[in-house]
Amino acid sequence: MGLLQPVIETARDFGGRLLKLYSPDSRLAGRDAMSAAAARLDATVHDPLREALGRLRPQARWVTDDEERANLGAGEWWAVDDVEGAVNLLHGRPEWCVGIALVRDGATELAVVYQPVGDRLYIATPGGGAFENGLRLRVSPKTAFADAIVETSQVGDEPAELQARIGAALGALMGRALLVRTTIPTTFPLLAVAQGRSDAFWQYAPAVTGVAAATLLATEAGAVATDLAGAPWRPGAPDLLVTPPALHAEALKAFGDL
Repeated sequence: MGLLQPVIETARDFGGRLLKLYSPDSRLAGRDAMSAAAARLDATVHDPLREALGRLRPQARWVTDDEERANLGAGEWWAVDDVEGAVNLLHGRPEWCVGIALVRDGATELAVVYQPVGDRLYIATPGGGAFENGLRLRVSPKTAFADAIVETSQVGDEPAELQARIGAALGALMGRALLVRTTIPTTFPLLAVAQGRSDAFWQYAPAVTGVAAATLLATEAGAVATDLAGAPWRPGAPDLLVTPPALHAEALKAFGDL
């Protein structure tokens, strides 16, 4: 796709800008300090990144905060997380990135994820495969859910009812899988599925800006992406499950038993 290379260049550009604000020694004393630092990150990338991508695809609309969990209409949409994992950046952790997806008529057509720490670039297009720094990604060969590493992700501001649901699922799955983890941001456990380093990812109430890019990377690496009822995943779905094909039926059953 002719759009891929300029999107890669844009992701690298803005990732580099953010890297100048990153320090592995960063330690913040509380939420006021975090809010002030997050505002600096936002000023560095939010509007300039949208302007840059808008020039590449003027006809594409933007997924706003109010639309992150909605069924997107027809046409093209930029689903972008300027600083995916900002809380990690602010605490000196390396798991943060610039995540860019172009969604067309409910399907992700392009995914670019750039992790500045380590200079890791992930790209995918439908039918074109998924790649990390030019090396093709493949999902795990596991076939038994009991052997699986299963991950989910918190958003950080879930309502109490959703927090309780996540907690209950974590506890129940601990008795069925090898290892169950929760982390933030969403992109990295999905990348782990694409890399074959993790075996299943699920999320309740996923935001398209957080999952669209990495879900395409995972499916292009060989995974299956559905909702927890087994229907193909699309923006606006109530939940998301991503696994290698051999684990999918057993994973669906595990969630159906919760």
